Amino acid sequence: MYLRNIRVHNFRNHTESTFEFGQWANILVGENGQGKTNILEAISYLCLTKSFYSHGDSYVIKIGNDIFEVEGVFNTERTGDQRVRVAYSDGQKEKIFTINKNHIEPLSSVIGKFPVVICSPEHAPITNQGPIERRRFIDLVISQSSNIYFQHLIEYRKILRNRNKVLAEAKLQKADPTEILEPWNDQLINAGAYLMVRRQKFVDEFERYINSSYHQLVIDGELPSIAYEPSLPVDKSFNQQDAAKVFASELTRRKEREFQVGTTVVGPHRDELLFTINGLDLRRYASQGQHKTFLVALKIAEFFYLREQCNETPILLLDDIFSELDTVRAANLLELVSTISQTFITSTNRDLFDKNVADADSRRMFTISNGAVMEEQKNVA
Repeated sequence: MYLRNIRVHNFRNHTESTFEFGQWANILVGENGQGKTNILEAISYLCLTKSFYSHGDSYVIKIGNDIFEVEGVFNTERTGDQRVRVAYSDGQKEKIFTINKNHIEPLSSVIGKFPVVICSPEHAPITNQGPIERRRFIDLVISQSSNIYFQHLIEYRKILRNRNKVLAEAKLQKADPTEILEPWNDQLINAGAYLMVRRQKFVDEFERYINSSYHQLVIDGELPSIAYEPSLPVDKSFNQQDAAKVFASELTRRKEREFQVGTTVVGPHRDELLFTINGLDLRRYASQGQHKTFLVALKIAEFFYLREQCNETPILLLDDIFSELDTVRAANLLELVSTISQTFITSTNRDLFDKNVADADSRRMFTISNGAVMEEQKNVA
């Protein structure tokens, strides 16, 4: 799959910008704050219906305007050309998403149609902060490859909100919520057991991808690893029924604690992923460069995993990822991504690409300045 073109209107600092993209490396260069990341953000809207950078649609509208619009054409391996448009009106608080002029609802149904892998400074917390960031990572990867998982995830989150509301109100009123919780418990257990078993399966499958991608960036001397640490005593060999029994037992065992704190204290919403290098916890012992390398390796592994699972080649969005990589790792990364997929790379340093992406036919170079776009013309001999 690749993105043929894009048009952005009143999006961040772009009033009206259009791009015709190449099928391999598309490099956006310019000083900080000029609008490079905005283009990757716009592509994210086409693939995921939302930004990877901002938590609200109103924040991406160009100041002084009420509506933004992003439109592009994907060439997909499964269905050919697909014209995708997303528009948001701040006044009406309404977002419209269309594919070939057909309105798509719910927006969650878009996930997985146009697989994308994004690596930016916004994703640094995956390796160096709390478990919520790692859960988001694993959930997005699996959701893009499995709609069944995504639907279970949506259902679990909805059940969890309702169950937490019951617990919070009971705590406030000093009441016993046992009877009211019973139907929510059954639903939470069923959805949660599926998530835990599927997450374990994913981590088991993903191990070889992270090993392969890491060793393409770092030739030797470092052995990466990833492990699933569920919040419940769930064994690798468990099926969904086994996990459900453990979940039910833990809810019973911890119910007094839940009544005290007014929230659900066990379940997949408290799961963790452990990242290590040479057996050492990445969060405690890794250097800044190792954190960046591990993050990039995770994202490259995500790319190959999705390509295999989705039967569609994902798009790669790499936003300012070279700042903490040494020259060898940066060169290895560029060599790897330049020919595996359509890739979008932002940077303030164009020299890196002149040295490591020398084939002009395999790249397109765009200069971004204050929301204005200029494509570099190829030299004609």
